[in-house]
Amino acid sequence: MKTLYLHIGTSKTGTTSIQHFCTENAEIFEKKGYSYPIFPHKFKYTNIMRNAHFLAHRAYNEDDSRNLLEEEQYFRQGMDFVLDSFKKADNVILSDEGIWSVIFKGEKPELLNKIMKEASEHNYAVKVIVYLRRQDGMADSWWNQKIKVGGRLFSTISWEEYVKNPVNPEMNYYRPLKLVEEAVGKENMIVRRFGRKYFKNGSLFEDFVDALGMEYSSRFIVSEGQRNISLLGNAHEIKRVLNTLPELSNADNTFFRRITAGMSEQRPDLKSETMFSSEEALEFMEQYRESNRKIMQEYFGKDEDLFDMDFSGNKKWVLDHTEMEKDIILFMGRAIVELREENKELKTRMGEMEKEMVRNKKVLKELQEKKTNPLKSFLSSAKKDGQD
Repeated sequence: MKTLYLHIGTSKTGTTSIQHFCTENAEIFEKKGYSYPIFPHKFKYTNIMRNAHFLAHRAYNEDDSRNLLEEEQYFRQGMDFVLDSFKKADNVILSDEGIWSVIFKGEKPELLNKIMKEASEHNYAVKVIVYLRRQDGMADSWWNQKIKVGGRLFSTISWEEYVKNPVNPEMNYYRPLKLVEEAVGKENMIVRRFGRKYFKNGSLFEDFVDALGMEYSSRFIVSEGQRNISLLGNAHEIKRVLNTLPELSNADNTFFRRITAGMSEQRPDLKSETMFSSEEALEFMEQYRESNRKIMQEYFGKDEDLFDMDFSGNKKWVLDHTEMEKDIILFMGRAIVELREENKELKTRMGEMEKEMVRNKKVLKELQEKKTNPLKSFLSSAKKDGQD
């Protein structure tokens, strides 16, 4: 039976990396009977590799009310594209972490039911793949992402303020999972834990391929480099303070993000740092322990903790003013170097434009001379023809 695999996140569980992986390996997937289609839809600030975003997209009118007609149009077009994809492959893969968000927020309560109705009418199955990340890591990564992106809600809030009440994202996974189960059935849910120790052979990509029911091989392409760089060390604090600048433009915000991300790439030794001490992480996780155990019992068939609760290895980030001074100098240095490079490129382009202007002026002058003295132009052309 043809099957639609719907990967719904959650956020901060390598979704972007999975989408890149599926796109890069589209030909290999097709040979195995799987399609990861790229649809013509284009959404603002959304990479086209998030091919299921048409399902999570929320459209708004000028008065900020929801444009449900536009959302329905996108849904209809997208599901028609899915049907076209089934003509080429028995299995179709869609991915977008925004689906999980609209489910737990109740913004599209009937979404999964609509998808299941489509599947029933066109005789294909639906399998929902969802990854769950330990909540302390989720909170840490989510806050870091907001600081890095900037220009949005929570982009200026300190970690101490945020962690008191981490209202976003949904960290009690049990309730949204039950909503998914009500719509698609537990037998059609593939629940996985996010983390190297939980992945098949320690690889996110191999684990995802396994969730699809495929065999992983060395033929799969895994590009080097991290898809979604986190801000490490003092970089996130520098960016958070910069986010508070009044009238910060999108261009300036992007520039600051690029510089702080570059700083982080230079410090891979700081990847092990977290915003929680071991005691803080344990206290934070206790509030989710009971619901996590329910998930482990119902979706993994084991009566134990869903995640490892040993936090003894936590190394908490602490503001060090001496190191901060060095990092501020590093930030300024990287910014100056990049600005000098941009200035150099602009000078080069201006030089090329000036040369082009000189050439155009010469051509224009020749045309004007021909226009003001046509006889001279005719004799000059005749002379050239005679010489030829």
